[in-house]
Amino acid sequence: MDVTALPSPAPASVRTAGTGKTPDPAQRAAKDFEAMMVGQMLESMFAGVDAGSAFGGGQGERTWRSFMLQEYGKAIAEAGTLGIGRMVQADVARLYAQQNEGAGA
Repeated sequence: MDVTALPSPAPASVRTAGTGKTPDPAQRAAKDFEAMMVGQMLESMFAGVDAGSAFGGGQGERTWRSFMLQEYGKAIAEAGTLGIGRMVQADVARLYAQQNEGAGA
């Protein structure tokens, strides 16, 4: 996979704010995938961390930590800093292009 060929896009809020357009379904799916993947990575990172004083601790933190980490994953995906969503979207576009070439020939 060629990561250097991928352009660095503007944040999602900039791309869609003035146009009133909804994001491309492939783009939305790629962002959702990135958010889910990052959330899972964060859950693995926090697995060995005690529910201590950092976020209040106790049963409440143990109960709601996974929701907090999922939201962190969504925020990281929306920022687009990791580029996982862009790579997934580029691969989906490449597959669709190959599929359309095969159907048209």
